[in-house]
Amino acid sequence: MRKNLLFIAMFLMTFGIANAQYKVLVVDDDVNGSSDESFRIDTALAHANYQYSHINIDTNAAPSYNDLKDYDMVIWTTANDGVNLNLWDISDTAGVGPGAIKFNAALTQFVDSGNVVWIDGLDFIYDIYGSAPDDFNAGDFCYDVLGIDNYVAQSHGDDTLSTFNGLEVALKASTNTITSVDSIKWKYSSVWWADAFDVTSSSTVLYEMGPSNYDFAGKTSMLYNQNIITSSLRIGALGDGSNYDQSIIDALVKDIVDAAVAGTFVKTGIGINEVSINTTFKAYPNPASSLITFEMPIAKSASLVIYDITGKVIFNQNINATSGIYNLDLSSFNSGMYIYNIISGNSSSTGKFSVVK
Repeated sequence: MRKNLLFIAMFLMTFGIANAQYKVLVVDDDVNGSSDESFRIDTALAHANYQYSHINIDTNAAPSYNDLKDYDMVIWTTANDGVNLNLWDISDTAGVGPGAIKFNAALTQFVDSGNVVWIDGLDFIYDIYGSAPDDFNAGDFCYDVLGIDNYVAQSHGDDTLSTFNGLEVALKASTNTITSVDSIKWKYSSVWWADAFDVTSSSTVLYEMGPSNYDFAGKTSMLYNQNIITSSLRIGALGDGSNYDQSIIDALVKDIVDAAVAGTFVKTGIGINEVSINTTFKAYPNPASSLITFEMPIAKSASLVIYDITGKVIFNQNINATSGIYNLDLSSFNSGMYIYNIISGNSSSTGKFSVVK
């Protein structure tokens, strides 16, 4: 028992399962003097015991890939800024097809490496496309990568001003199984210039605009598509309608980063990097959905133990790898991240894989 607990402790430290080992970078891409809002995101990460760093682009250059590569997740906040953001590469302003408007080169490489990115702010789509509406199609960055089908409207700018003057509340969507916050308000009675979206079939909606009689009720204000979360919520300004409420910021940030640690946001086709004591062992596909294959250098028996992110043993059996291959049925596994340990003779391999259903 003591040996098992020691192993669990070791892989928690080795693979960054513990919050303190999951590294988040907060990038403040807002020149409108709202840096205190990005620091509230820092506070939320600190309250959740996550390791984080902060870059304010007002006083520093935009981060390079070398600045990003040591982090597991980037939270890129634009607050209420929507002009000349460092977020974008606008070298091709056509906005369609390969090489068109997309994230800056460093952030693109970070995303393509399978890391998690959360973009939040009120005007970042406006920055490149101007006033709504805009429709996107397959081949467009917003459609393929962000999972946005239509840029429908902006709060205040497109409201029926006699009834509403901005977005008063965002409501948890029925498809949201991640966060605990049911409704979102701000320091202000409403927020202006929050983008409203329709999403693609590959996206998952987390929050929608409300209330039910609002002009754009039911339109998406937060979603995720693979390893990118997009929100037009201005998360550093969440409150009770007249004051900041750090507890709401804490809850939302913690829930999203916890979900990232659990392997919820996974880029299709790019697996979590396997860390192995012996690289002749392989586990694929990664991420997996219904079946994962463990491959060993030669046909032999082995001990296979699989843990979930809490350290609970999910699978523990001696296996016979015919032709060096063992296929494991994942029908009883929930979506999330798992740690495996294979011991065969004097060889061993420890790695991680993600299940996405």
